[in-house]
Amino acid sequence: MESEIQAAVASLTKADTRRLYADLGAYSRAYAADPTVFASPSARVSIDAEVAGPLDDAIQLGERILRHWNKVLFDLVCGTKEADPEARKVIMSALRLNSPEAMAAAVTGILISVFSVGPAIAAVVGVLFGKVLMPAAGEDLCSFWGERVRR
Repeated sequence: MESEIQAAVASLTKADTRRLYADLGAYSRAYAADPTVFASPSARVSIDAEVAGPLDDAIQLGERILRHWNKVLFDLVCGTKEADPEARKVIMSALRLNSPEAMAAAVTGILISVFSVGPAIAAVVGVLFGKVLMPAAGEDLCSFWGERVRR
């Protein structure tokens, strides 16, 4: 699965953020109908416009979903009570590599292994995290991330 995640991340990293948000929103709407389609991190799932809705709606839904996972992962990594030391270690190790792809792969793996998120959806969320969290590379991650969560 690790090599599949890396291949998916490499491919998705080339996409612009709007497309990633649109994919995330559309995938989340279509997932319940057939989760097996999303079983591979590199799955490129074509979504019927009737299912996905208008592009702007899909983008807004994708942004909401990312905000949700942002809070969940922040609590998992930076929370005091129930912080997962292994998840924190994985994300901090990826951060030290100063690579959006490493961050994306780490987040994707955590979403799949800890939360059982469909791999294709997890890969999109992971890549968005790689693009959003990398500015924190030179700062205290939890402080920076906390500011983003509270926005």
